[in-house]
Amino acid sequence: MPTGYLIVETRPDRLGWVRIRGADHPPISPTAPRVESAEPWIRYAASFANLHVALMHAHAALRHRTIDAEAGLYRVDPVTAVAAVEAIDLGHRPVYLDPQIASDPRFASEVERRRRRHRQLDRFFTGVGLAAIGLLLLALLIR
Repeated sequence: MPTGYLIVETRPDRLGWVRIRGADHPPISPTAPRVESAEPWIRYAASFANLHVALMHAHAALRHRTIDAEAGLYRVDPVTAVAAVEAIDLGHRPVYLDPQIASDPRFASEVERRRRRHRQLDRFFTGVGLAAIGLLLLALLIR
């Protein structure tokens, strides 16, 4: 179970694309990129107890927007990508959140929407499991 940091970054030369990657050490202090530079701009970083599982959940959340899964590239805006990672149902500690994303009114609502959807799916599958157990018990009683 490797601990690590899940990082969401963008590049000025690839507008509309986001890269999600893992690192075993915290990212250096993020700064806004220069327009003429093609350096990545770190938009979000969080520490996860199990980095591989966190990367899998991030990919599952953005799977319909995948450009290159191996490279961690997705065609999505940074607010949606960071909200998808922040809503992951794993214990994590945010290390950095870009102030532009934090101040975006869509960010909080997108995180809450995704968390609500996770809760609804959890309740649905719990209900299915309970119904299956009930049917098994009923089948045992009928015999």
